[in-house]
Amino acid sequence: MAKTSILAGLSVILLGFCVPALSIYATIQYGFNYIATALICLLALIVAGVLAATGLALSSEEIHFEGAKPAEEEKVNLLRAHQRATLEEMDEMVGILEEIRDILKAAHE
Repeated sequence: MAKTSILAGLSVILLGFCVPALSIYATIQYGFNYIATALICLLALIVAGVLAATGLALSSEEIHFEGAKPAEEEKVNLLRAHQRATLEEMDEMVGILEEIRDILKAAHE
């Protein structure tokens, strides 16, 4: 987890700071096109923002059980099993509703 967070943070820093800085340096030092520099900087900042938001969202959803009690782990496993069963039942209901829709469409035509 920590390794992933560090790598995500470094990639955000590289995209958000280093890419625009190098683009501006190339523009000043070597006469790189101003419009291309502006586009590169804008895209780098947008991608860095999306990557940062995604990294925060994914890291906040992870649950750690390193110090959890066995009873708590069992409760969470039971909850996960219940969620899986509920999702399977909902998938079956979707299939039945699709069949009903098809029958009603056929009857309407």
